[in-house]
Amino acid sequence: MGDSSAGVSARGSLSLRVKIILAFFIISSFVSVALSVITFRILSDSLFTGLQDRVRNLSELGSLTLDRAAFRRLVEQVSGDLTAEQVAAVETSEDFRLVSDQLNRIRETDEEVVGYIYTFIPTEEENMALFVVDADLLPGLEARASGEEVPEEDLTHFASEFDLSEFPVARAALREARTMVETEYTYDEAYDVNSLSGYSPIFDTDGMTLLAMTGVDLFDTDARIILRRTTTLSFVVSGAALLLSMGTSIFFGYLFTRGIIQLDQVVRSFGERNLEVRVKVHSKDEVGRLGASFNQMADIIQRYSRELEALLNAYGRFVPHNFLRFLHKQSVLDVKLGDQVEEEMTILFSDIRSFTRLSESMSPQENFNFLNSYLSRVGPEIRSHDGFIDKYIGDAIMALFPKRPDDAVRAAIAIRHKLLEYNGHRHSSGYAPIEVGIGLNTGRLMLGTIGEQERMDGSVISDAVNLCSRLESLSKVYGQTILITGHTLSKLENRRAYHLRFVDRVLVRGRTVSVPVYEVFDADPPQILEAKEKARKKWSEALDHYYAGRFKNAYVLLKELKEMLPDDPVITLFLRRCVHNIRNGVPENWQGVEIIDSK
Repeated sequence: MGDSSAGVSARGSLSLRVKIILAFFIISSFVSVALSVITFRILSDSLFTGLQDRVRNLSELGSLTLDRAAFRRLVEQVSGDLTAEQVAAVETSEDFRLVSDQLNRIRETDEEVVGYIYTFIPTEEENMALFVVDADLLPGLEARASGEEVPEEDLTHFASEFDLSEFPVARAALREARTMVETEYTYDEAYDVNSLSGYSPIFDTDGMTLLAMTGVDLFDTDARIILRRTTTLSFVVSGAALLLSMGTSIFFGYLFTRGIIQLDQVVRSFGERNLEVRVKVHSKDEVGRLGASFNQMADIIQRYSRELEALLNAYGRFVPHNFLRFLHKQSVLDVKLGDQVEEEMTILFSDIRSFTRLSESMSPQENFNFLNSYLSRVGPEIRSHDGFIDKYIGDAIMALFPKRPDDAVRAAIAIRHKLLEYNGHRHSSGYAPIEVGIGLNTGRLMLGTIGEQERMDGSVISDAVNLCSRLESLSKVYGQTILITGHTLSKLENRRAYHLRFVDRVLVRGRTVSVPVYEVFDADPPQILEAKEKARKKWSEALDHYYAGRFKNAYVLLKELKEMLPDDPVITLFLRRCVHNIRNGVPENWQGVEIIDSK
């Protein structure tokens, strides 16, 4: 009788365990598969949306960066009746080469993804347009000239027809003169990939007249790779989930014990990052051993967590946390090649003057000690004024101020004060004082990651950055410490809060528009600051005469200013210019803009 009861109990226990295992196994399998499918769909939709945004940005970038004058001249020559010789003449023109190069520079941002980039204009027929410049044309012609076989049908010549009958989005973009992106993929047989097209209007300089449209076709190469990897990972995860669900099902057969419930509570607390919590082990059975194993695992995770946190903090010294914040990344582990964002910021460039000559007199160790001593004083000033250091370039510093241009100006003034303090320390230690040049400029810039999979770096790219670097170099020309552009000056919340002086209008190498340059002299010694303030009105009058071409009048005032500020390099510079212009004269179209050919 006892044996029979034991058998029933055993059979009943086994049957119940099988039911629990099957129930949890089926539920876990269904959830795993459902999550994999949902994840795949969400990722696919997200990648498609990201590709749409990318097409939109590239097409708008093309429309905004193309040289308007060159493009307008090309558009004026477009006609459906051009002869082959006329087409060839246009395609060998400087305007055509300039626009083609600009389109190809946009393509070079990611050549594996950007399939085509081209421009076209509408015709009187709704379904027909004419190509202006196709980024593939000149490279194709050059490849053919070097002996490669390039079929004629692969070349889209100037003023060739573009049938829009199968491109409703292109027709709509032309009709409404606004940026539009296709809402679904188009299969590209030539490359055996899906492509997505976007179109953006190119307006004339008046911002109203439509010149043409920029078209960009992106391939879904990256999206396919990601989806393929995700699918593979989903299968692996699903298989692992099925195995895990089997073990979990067996495990849940014992959930009706009090010890497991207590363990579950501890695990939940641990999952909420309470890494100090541990299980109290009261037995040596399965529950007790599980509790002991959890404690061991918790010790390992806690140790790894501390090491990872220390590692991320160490990475923060090389990759600024602000840089990650602008890329919307939690940590450096989340950063991917090609991540980028556009922001308006104020850039600060600072460089030690005559550093090469200074470093030649020091050993490598002394060089590093000197630089670290100097930078340890400058860096905190930048951070305390809501800026962050983007990179060190030898003895130079490039810093970014994302909030207000005033932060950058105050930081520059603070750096100058800190330098005076540092020079006092150097003098007491028997070292020569040092001088720095600081340039400030405000503008839109691109923050992102460049490089390749094994080595990448955060970088900032824009014309505003290049101009700021040139401005810092100009501080040597004018002998002043802090120079800012007129654009930065116009962005200041209260320019009267600073001591400012107009310095010059310059045209630096690589730019076509002159830049007004101002000096910030708040950090000058009190007697010099006071003298500059007293000389402000006379300085303004002297410049009025100078830019009006009345060089003798300007010379007289500048000589008086020279007596007030005998060591002012800017006054000396304008005196030399006046003498030169009085002796040699100036061109008829002279506007007082100085061409500076220095980096």
